[in-house]
Amino acid sequence: MTKVLEDAQKLYNEGKWPEAVQLIGNNMADMDKEEEVAEAARIRGWCFYYMGIKGPEEEKQEMLKFSRGMFELALDKSADEKKRLSAFNGLPLPLWILGEREKAWEVSDRAVKEFPGEPSIWNTRSILCRWVKDFEQAIEICEKVYVTALARKDYRTAGHGKQNRGDALKELGRIEEAKNDYAVAIDLYKDFEKESGQSATPHIEGATKKLKSV
Repeated sequence: MTKVLEDAQKLYNEGKWPEAVQLIGNNMADMDKEEEVAEAARIRGWCFYYMGIKGPEEEKQEMLKFSRGMFELALDKSADEKKRLSAFNGLPLPLWILGEREKAWEVSDRAVKEFPGEPSIWNTRSILCRWVKDFEQAIEICEKVYVTALARKDYRTAGHGKQNRGDALKELGRIEEAKNDYAVAIDLYKDFEKESGQSATPHIEGATKKLKSV
């Protein structure tokens, strides 16, 4: 079952979200350990999230509801820090888009309390700040995410920090700064690929699209 979950994670990293969901679904009946169920739910949570925000508009609500449910299941089933960290990073996002904004902040508060020093938790927090149009706070948090993650050589999270900072800067009309952050994010995602051997294709494509559009 470990191989199935590793393959599903690889598919997710490559942006093949429906394939990852299907692979896990085909093997769910054989998962009898809670941590296996939690890992399957965590991966599916992220897949459904991106299928929701990047897929057909008429499927958005359904996909995001699936995402919310999967993240909640992962948190309920897992005591593993890495799984909980990832699920906490994800859950506030579908909650917010589905209109459950108070709950999204509550989950973010829980995440910060459980993982106060983790840059990825603060990265999700910065997205909520941007969505509530507190752009200055979002920029400040994103810089903290970038610096903290880079010090750990966590290039993917550092890239997220820069990309999300670019999004906030763009909202404030600080276009040249936004362009610079998008370019740095792309380089960081490529560094992540070199160091880890994993794909960051969807993140690179997303940042590249933003860079070209500003």
